[in-house]
This record gives sequence, structure tokens and C-alpha cells, in this order.
Amino acid sequence: MKRLVVGSLLVSSLLLGACQKSDKTVVKSTEQTSSVTKESSGTTIERSSSSSEMQSSTVNSESAIVADAQSLLIGKSFVLSPTLYDGEPVNQAMDEQKAPQNLFHDGVANIRFMDEATAHIGLAGSYRPDHDTAYTLTSRTLTVNQHTIPYSIENGLISFESWTTEDQGHTITWSFEPEGEAAENSSENTSDTIVDTKNLTASQLKEWVSAVLDKQFSMGRSSFPYTLTVEDHEGYAYVRVEHSEMQIDSITGFRVNEQGQLEEGDRSNGFPVTYKVMSSKFMDTSEVTVLE
Repeated sequence: MKRLVVGSLLVSSLLLGACQKSDKTVVKSTEQTSSVTKESSGTTIERSSSSSEMQSSTVNSESAIVADAQSLLIGKSFVLSPTLYDGEPVNQAMDEQKAPQNLFHDGVANIRFMDEATAHIGLAGSYRPDHDTAYTLTSRTLTVNQHTIPYSIENGLISFESWTTEDQGHTITWSFEPEGEAAENSSENTSDTIVDTKNLTASQLKEWVSAVLDKQFSMGRSSFPYTLTVEDHEGYAYVRVEHSEMQIDSITGFRVNEQGQLEEGDRSNGFPVTYKVMSSKFMDTSEVTVLE
């Protein structure tokens, strides 16, 4: 009987010891798991910190590009203008009556950057007065005068890519150039030494008439938004001037005479209409007067 009790006690002791060892193993395993978790947590935090540094570096880089762009813009003037209409040169599209006849005249703007946030917009025609407006920059685009213009900086120079806008189902391509370069690119339309005023394109004739009207507006003629229509009549190239926002008869008309001079119709003495020379050289407005 004693032997049986002793045996039972021995078995119980062995089982108790085994359970205690099993408990210690579980605790140790838990401690190892906790340690691994902490290490994993530490690694995650380190990566998060690295990501923040990368984001901060990117922000600093973009800020530097914007600052560079501002320094290259402030105090300088650029010309915004339409160049293509549905892939066709603007002047050609206007000549062929495919594009709005005032597209070039109303689309061109001279933009001078005054400071880090303000640009001065110069427009043709006194009925669209010059004004200041805000502009914004990202590291890739300039937004001004309702246009978002892509740009890049290389070797200390800023350059602008062409971009497009949509107008009633038609695509207009635009350019943004330093004022001097824009003047050189359009010199064929502004130099009287190479323009034969007896053989003008429709767009050149409209530009000439627009220059005369703008000069008259600056001299006291009541300004109005207008559209120009070119017609051939009795051997003359005529331009009919109409109010673009009101359904009324033609306001006035111009023509090019046999000498290549631009004349405006004078209705002050009734009909037939007589004509008075307004400009003898292409785009020259020194002779312009305002008819009574």
C-alpha cells in the first residue's frame, strides 16, 4: 500500500514539473513574440520617418522650381496668342472663314509679370481695358488669364510648350513667348517693307482695320465690340464693321484703294458714300482721324 502511494506521489510530481516547464515555455514564447513585434514596430516607424523625409525633399524641390520660375518671370513681358485652329494656321483658317474673324485680334494678350503673384494684362481695343490679375505657379505649369501653360526650366532659361483649349467643338492651339521673340515671329505681318498692301490676305486686312479702330477709340470714338467681314466689290477689298453683340446695320466700312491705302467710308454727306484715307502704310496709324 505504501509503495502504491509513493508511486502515485512520484507520478504527480513528474506531471506537476512537466506542467511548470510547459508554462515557462509559453511565457518565453510570448516574450519572444513581443520582442519581434517591437522590432517590427520599430522598423515600421523608421520607414515612416524615411517617407516623410522624401516627401519633405519633394516639397522643397518643387518650391525651389517655383521660386526659380518667379525670378525668370518678374519684370518681363510675354505675348499669349492663338497659333492653330483645328490644326490649321490661324490666319489661314480666318481667311478661309473657318475660324472666328476676331480670333487673333481678341485672342492676343501682352502679359507682364509685376511681382510674385500679380500680372498686368494688356489687350487690343479700348473696349477691353488693360487690367491686373493674379497668377499661380506649380513646378510644371503657369496659370494666368484663364490659361494653364506648361513650362520647364533648363540651364537657367524658362521655356513654354504649346497647349490647347476647346471652343464650341473646335481646338485652338496657343503659344506663350517672350515679347521680343513674338515680335520677330510676327514681323512678316507688321513690316511695311515686305507687305504688299494691294495684295493683302483677309487676316492682314482685318488686322489693319482693327489697328485703325483701336486708334480711333483712343481718340474719343465710342468703343464697341465688333466683328469684321471681308468682301470683294467692284474690284475693291472691303471690310464691313458690325457690332458683335447687337443686331444692327453695319456701323462702318473700310476698303483698300488703287494705291494700296486703307480708306474708311464717310456717310456724313449721305449717299453715295465717299471714302477718306486712314492709313497709307500697313499697320501705321499716324494718319488716323475720327469721322464725324
